[in-house]
Amino acid sequence: MIIYILRKIVTFLFIVCVLAQISFCLVYFVPDSIFFNLSFFDAYTAFFKQLIQGQFILLSGEHVPFLQTLSATFELCILALIITLLIGIPLGVFLGLSNINWLNNTIRLSCLLLYSCPLVLIVIVAMYLSSSTWSLFINFNIAPPVTSASLLDIILSSKTDKIELLLEQMQYLLLPITILSIQPSIVTIQLVSQNVKNTAQQNFIKMAIIRETSPFKILRKHLLPNSIPATIPLLTYNTTTLLFSTMVIEILFNRVGLGQWIMMAYYHHNYSIIAIAILACGSLISLLTLFGEISAIVIYPMRHKENYV
Repeated sequence: MIIYILRKIVTFLFIVCVLAQISFCLVYFVPDSIFFNLSFFDAYTAFFKQLIQGQFILLSGEHVPFLQTLSATFELCILALIITLLIGIPLGVFLGLSNINWLNNTIRLSCLLLYSCPLVLIVIVAMYLSSSTWSLFINFNIAPPVTSASLLDIILSSKTDKIELLLEQMQYLLLPITILSIQPSIVTIQLVSQNVKNTAQQNFIKMAIIRETSPFKILRKHLLPNSIPATIPLLTYNTTTLLFSTMVIEILFNRVGLGQWIMMAYYHHNYSIIAIAILACGSLISLLTLFGEISAIVIYPMRHKENYV
């Protein structure tokens, strides 16, 4: 398992290196390049020096916080994945075991309706329904004071009121994360319910029903350990869709991240930032995939052996 994880990490680093070369070529050869007055090798050195420092300096003197922007989007993706698992796994297990047809059909119909709705439409309806009089949501007409700060920045800061800032930031993130986790939750519900239903029909589960007296014990010791881990790897194949949805959410909710970054670069025709954004998007997709692969192999160690059978 350790060799498998190391191989995935090496693959991730190789992909990031290739993306960095492509991004440098685009930055160097675009009109009004930030390295127009440098030779190719000097520009190459300056590009990777700024990349390691985590920010790029444009011709106007503006600093582009590469790592800070990347971490803000990655944080939003991870929080959405956590909510997805907390909602999708219990509902998927319930649908896989439930014999209440009308309730199962109602949940499936609701999932299909939500999944077919465009993300922008869901955001507009949610922003309309969550008025400023609700204490649970913020007033969308007023920018929250900590929108540019990520949870990690608040935790690592030296401020004394970290708890208040974290609660304020989580209050702002609650609605975006909820909307962002809708479609991944529906996919998780479908995968988990199908896997649980197939596992429940296996002979060893029927033997466990005969031998065990507690249904909860059958669920905990036999059904869930044989159905949930095999589902986790299937959830790692939607990272591109998740990143695109996260960028749309960042644009609509005016949150700092890759979405706002690319939108402003496109609006101002700043091709250097667009080229750097290619590196950022590719790195984030690779990082999310790596995170999912490692999580899957830790939870389900037999997976990498099945790939070679």
